[in-house]
Amino acid sequence: MVIAMNSDELSKLLNDYFEAYQNTTKIMMDLVAWPLSQNKLSFEQFLILRRIATTDEVTLNDIAIQRQVTRSAISRQVKSLLMQHYVFQVPDPRDRRRLYLHLTERGQQVERIVDQAITQHFDHWVNQLGAP
Repeated sequence: MVIAMNSDELSKLLNDYFEAYQNTTKIMMDLVAWPLSQNKLSFEQFLILRRIATTDEVTLNDIAIQRQVTRSAISRQVKSLLMQHYVFQVPDPRDRRRLYLHLTERGQQVERIVDQAITQHFDHWVNQLGAP
């Protein structure tokens, strides 16, 4: 059975959806904000650390393609991670122009700490709300 909605009802439903989406996004960002700020990371930088931690032979370009952003956007984030000594680059022996990203010991520790903090918060949510 299909229920037809008039434009006012549809508009209210859409506004309710946008508000719920915005509130959920804010709550999720608050969830990760503290562990990130303690380690001077943006959420984007953490996602890059996480990708490097879970992928062998990853490059700037690989991350840019996966995240669907420009290479220069990822390059800016990686530059900051290099300055914080969270990552280092190793040239590909077959093509010295290609640089693989790796986590330093400090980068591994920070990625693990932030991941554990986020996982604990998320686990608490799942326990409160129930698994899907």
